[in-house]
Amino acid sequence: MYLIIRCPSCRTFAYVDHFQKWKLCPMCGHADEVVKAPAYLEVEDYIEAEHIVKQMEKHLQTTKKPDFSPEETAELRHHYTEALRKRAKRGHIH
Repeated sequence: MYLIIRCPSCRTFAYVDHFQKWKLCPMCGHADEVVKAPAYLEVEDYIEAEHIVKQMEKHLQTTKKPDFSPEETAELRHHYTEALRKRAKRGHIH
Protein backbone atom coordinates (compact mmCIF):
# COMPACT_ATOMS: atom_id res chain seq x y z
CA MET A 1 0.00 0.00 0.00
CA TYR A 2 1.09 3.54 -0.76
CA LEU A 3 0.11 6.81 0.84
CA ILE A 4 -0.37 9.95 -1.21
CA ILE A 5 1.06 12.85 0.77
CA ARG A 6 2.04 16.44 0.10
CA CYS A 7 5.36 18.11 0.85
CA PRO A 8 4.88 20.75 3.57
CA SER A 9 7.65 22.84 2.05
CA CYS A 10 6.84 23.09 -1.68
CA ARG A 11 3.33 21.53 -1.67
CA THR A 12 4.20 18.87 -4.29
CA PHE A 13 2.17 15.67 -4.12
CA ALA A 14 4.12 12.44 -3.77
CA TYR A 15 3.53 8.84 -2.83
CA VAL A 16 5.33 6.74 -0.30
CA ASP A 17 5.24 3.13 0.82
CA HIS A 18 3.26 3.17 4.06
CA PHE A 19 6.12 1.36 5.86
CA GLN A 20 8.61 4.13 5.01
CA LYS A 21 9.54 6.45 7.87
CA TRP A 22 10.83 9.41 5.81
CA LYS A 23 10.11 10.83 2.37
CA LEU A 24 12.58 13.04 0.53
CA CYS A 25 10.68 15.44 -1.71
CA PRO A 26 11.76 14.97 -5.33
CA MET A 27 11.17 18.67 -6.04
CA CYS A 28 12.68 20.61 -3.14
CA GLY A 29 14.64 17.99 -1.17
CA HIS A 30 12.67 18.48 2.05
CA ALA A 31 12.79 15.38 4.27
CA ASP A 32 9.40 14.73 5.82
CA GLU A 33 8.49 12.25 8.53
CA VAL A 34 5.72 10.19 6.91
CA VAL A 35 3.63 9.72 10.07
CA LYS A 36 3.39 13.52 10.43
CA ALA A 37 2.39 14.14 6.81
CA PRO A 38 -1.35 14.30 6.14
CA ALA A 39 -2.33 11.41 3.88
CA TYR A 40 -4.82 12.24 1.17
CA LEU A 41 -5.35 8.68 0.02
CA GLU A 42 -4.06 5.14 0.47
CA VAL A 43 -3.74 3.17 -2.77
CA GLU A 44 -2.79 -0.37 -3.70
CA ASP A 45 0.28 0.05 -5.90
CA TYR A 46 2.84 2.61 -7.00
CA ILE A 47 1.63 2.76 -10.61
CA GLU A 48 -1.83 3.72 -9.43
CA ALA A 49 -0.33 6.17 -6.91
CA GLU A 50 1.74 7.83 -9.63
CA HIS A 51 -1.32 8.25 -11.85
CA ILE A 52 -3.46 9.68 -9.03
CA VAL A 53 -0.72 12.13 -7.98
CA LYS A 54 -0.62 13.49 -11.54
CA GLN A 55 -4.41 13.81 -11.62
CA MET A 56 -4.46 15.60 -8.26
CA GLU A 57 -1.82 18.11 -9.40
CA LYS A 58 -3.71 18.64 -12.66
CA HIS A 59 -6.99 19.23 -10.79
CA LEU A 60 -5.46 21.90 -8.54
CA GLN A 61 -3.79 23.62 -11.50
CA THR A 62 -7.04 23.60 -13.48
CA THR A 63 -9.17 24.90 -10.61
CA LYS A 64 -6.41 27.26 -9.41
CA LYS A 65 -6.94 26.06 -5.84
CA PRO A 66 -4.11 25.87 -3.30
CA ASP A 67 -5.30 22.53 -1.89
CA PHE A 68 -8.17 20.08 -1.66
CA SER A 69 -10.87 20.95 0.84
CA PRO A 70 -11.75 18.34 3.48
CA GLU A 71 -14.92 17.63 1.48
CA GLU A 72 -12.95 17.12 -1.73
CA THR A 73 -10.52 14.81 0.06
CA ALA A 74 -13.45 12.77 1.41
CA GLU A 75 -14.95 12.64 -2.08
CA LEU A 76 -11.62 11.50 -3.54
CA ARG A 77 -11.45 8.69 -0.97
CA HIS A 78 -15.06 7.72 -1.68
CA HIS A 79 -14.48 7.51 -5.44
CA TYR A 80 -11.33 5.45 -4.96
CA THR A 81 -13.14 3.05 -2.60
CA GLU A 82 -15.98 2.66 -5.11
CA ALA A 83 -13.48 1.92 -7.90
CA LEU A 84 -11.88 -0.77 -5.70
CA ARG A 85 -15.27 -2.35 -5.01
CA LYS A 86 -16.11 -2.47 -8.72
CA ARG A 87 -12.71 -3.98 -9.47
CA ALA A 88 -13.22 -6.61 -6.75
CA LYS A 89 -16.66 -7.55 -8.10
CA ARG A 90 -15.24 -8.02 -11.59
CA GLY A 91 -12.53 -10.20 -10.11
CA HIS A 92 -15.08 -12.48 -8.43
CA ILE A 93 -17.08 -12.93 -11.63
CA HIS A 94 -14.16 -14.24 -13.69
